[in-house]
Amino acid sequence: MHQLALRLIAKAKRSNDPLDEPLRALDWWYPEDESGDPKMEAVLAEINGWYTLEHQENAQRPTSNVQRPTTEQQNDGIVFGIDRAGNPHHGPQVDGYPRLKSDGSTASGCWIYSGVLGPDKINKANSRNSKDYLGHGWGFAWPGDRRIIYNRASASPTGEPWSDRKKLIWWDGAQKKWTGIDNPDFPLDKSPEFRPTGNESGLDGIAGDAPFMLQEDGLGWLYVPSGLQDGPMPTHYEPLESPVHNALYSRDTNPAVHWFTRQENRFAPPGDPRFPFVLTTYRLTEHHTAGGMSRYLPHLAELQPELFAEMSPELAVELKIGNGDHISIVSLRGAIEARALVSRRIRPLHLNGKTVHQIAMPFHFGSAGPVKGGSTNDLIPISGEPNVTIMEAKALTCNIVPGRLPRGPAFKDWLDKYVPKGGPPNLHPEQPAAGAPCARAGGGHGLEGKIDNR
Repeated sequence: MHQLALRLIAKAKRSNDPLDEPLRALDWWYPEDESGDPKMEAVLAEINGWYTLEHQENAQRPTSNVQRPTTEQQNDGIVFGIDRAGNPHHGPQVDGYPRLKSDGSTASGCWIYSGVLGPDKINKANSRNSKDYLGHGWGFAWPGDRRIIYNRASASPTGEPWSDRKKLIWWDGAQKKWTGIDNPDFPLDKSPEFRPTGNESGLDGIAGDAPFMLQEDGLGWLYVPSGLQDGPMPTHYEPLESPVHNALYSRDTNPAVHWFTRQENRFAPPGDPRFPFVLTTYRLTEHHTAGGMSRYLPHLAELQPELFAEMSPELAVELKIGNGDHISIVSLRGAIEARALVSRRIRPLHLNGKTVHQIAMPFHFGSAGPVKGGSTNDLIPISGEPNVTIMEAKALTCNIVPGRLPRGPAFKDWLDKYVPKGGPPNLHPEQPAAGAPCARAGGGHGLEGKIDNR
């Protein structure tokens, strides 16, 4: 990437096209090692943040009767201060995000990591010298190497620890600052007695006894003023597809969920005998997300070369399936094939006096790459939880048919046998009809290019 960036910048500098101006202005300054790669700690130094050269020059400019700082003093706290061309690039490192300013005197690649490589020139992310049970000295925790976020809440409103055994920080009245075992996640010199007048802005408007300083009032919230579609207290609803009814309420599914009803996205009703088994999905250590990156790597593809469905020995006996046999898995959305992995990790569930079997499948396989396999996601309905429209992909129902999927025209006849096409798109009794309003208006990935008639 470094060499590609250099080539693109060089090409942009030979161009007069206004579209290339961002590349011409890009500050790709990183010094290189003997292999021509950028020095990674120089990148980390940029992420940490530093004072700019302009700020350093202003700070070094002597006034009357003030002695000019020595060269050693000028370079104090500077890390990788020379760019690839041998020119001074920046001033000293900042020691944490409170030093960052909006006036151009500082620059930082990512404020939450500010302090990871400060003016002490120690790469704290690479440190392995733990000093206490919170792990200070072992790596770096953002922001500010605080190990417990909002640790002001470990002290009472007046600043004393709630528990001496579990204390984290406390107010030191003699020194007029917060101190403790952890780095305070609170303005260091803000007294517990401080009360804003109402004319302040930002953190200056947070009271000294309000620990959740990123909330506008500094207090912890169960409810939010707007936006939350369900909750906030936890409860239980069944997945949108489930072999059983909800034992807690008369309603099975979350009333605020997005179903994205259409014929291609049908949901099986509770206890549908055509789909008696629970299907869940999981990840494998050897593959990444849908596998598009890892299946092309020979050493990973060799370790996990084929899609499988993990099932209990009890289910394997019931369906007359042997370990390693080909099986077909079918849902209302489609069908794929896989190998059977008979494992005692997967165990039958006993619900309401009946046995419910479950299987588990990874979702890293697809139709491309050195190793191929069915896409487990083809079985999953498209839905959206109420707040950020995340799809429910960890629980659905399916059927298992021993043997491989038919090929060619025979596949359609096979699919029609196990997934009849008749009936309305909203087979689930709690699913709204196509075009009916959802819990809240708006689009979502589940529409898949379809017209939204809500």
